[in-house]
Amino acid sequence: MRNKLFLLGGVIVVAAVMAFHLRESWLTRDLTYAEVSAGFVTHDELAPAVIARTETLMTSAYAGDVSFVVPDGKRAQKGEIVARVGTQSVTAPVAGLVCARADGLEGIITPEALLEEDLAELFARCGGEEEAVFSGRTAPGAAEDAAVEGVNAAAEEGETLPARNYIQAGGSVGKIVNNLKPVWAYIALSGTEGIVKGDSLNIRVDSTLYPCTVERVDAPHRGVVVSFRQYINSATETRVKQLAWQKQPPSQGMVIPAEALFARGEEMGVYVVESGVINFRRVKVLDRNETLACVDTLQAGFAVVTNPADGLQGLAVRVRY
Repeated sequence: MRNKLFLLGGVIVVAAVMAFHLRESWLTRDLTYAEVSAGFVTHDELAPAVIARTETLMTSAYAGDVSFVVPDGKRAQKGEIVARVGTQSVTAPVAGLVCARADGLEGIITPEALLEEDLAELFARCGGEEEAVFSGRTAPGAAEDAAVEGVNAAAEEGETLPARNYIQAGGSVGKIVNNLKPVWAYIALSGTEGIVKGDSLNIRVDSTLYPCTVERVDAPHRGVVVSFRQYINSATETRVKQLAWQKQPPSQGMVIPAEALFARGEEMGVYVVESGVINFRRVKVLDRNETLACVDTLQAGFAVVTNPADGLQGLAVRVRY
């Protein structure tokens, strides 16, 4: 009888252990993880913009195929030969950067026009992406930027551009962009509350942050006209470009996905995997945006659970990213 009781007890213990491990396996099978890392939490808002530069068209009195002597993006002096139409030379009417492409808006989208004209009428004359940015219907596409990157890459290698299409007498050869004068832009924002003329904004163009001054606020269309405090080389070609408005300075520290944060009662924290075991660690959220959170007390390299739930404390796991 005693042997039977011992055997029954052993079966119960084994069953209990198996049940515990099955429960643990079931609770942890769908968990996802992320590694704590040093980084930044930014507050940039993507903002489509229409770029205005000080531009002078180049034309030719002759018909023929266009070939450039000075590559795109290179500075030419006034009177310097920059292109040829057939056998006829085209000289730079003013000093500035050579740009092989003209979009027909050089005399319409100007810094002066953005500052002084009725913006609705101005962009209605432009149509296309420029009007769409103003009306808030769309953001600029990547096709134009990709084309520009290719042209700029060729220019950086010192290549002269191949012959362009045949032009008629009086046709446009390209333009000269004055890179000694600042770039202006109409920027479409999510809102203009609290922004007034004279304010300073930080705008990211590609990967570089540039300060600019608000010259005009267009509250009805949630846009602003700004002047940058320097020329921006990456804005030489494109008329419509995706920028980013830095709404507040970034925070630097230990960064985790915001979805890893978990409220347990009145405590805010995260589930951290330490030596293969999940433990709840209370943290202070120093800053956050929609996707990331900057927190204290955590160390880089630890794994946190990104889909936390009740009942994870003390469970053994094997982390797989």
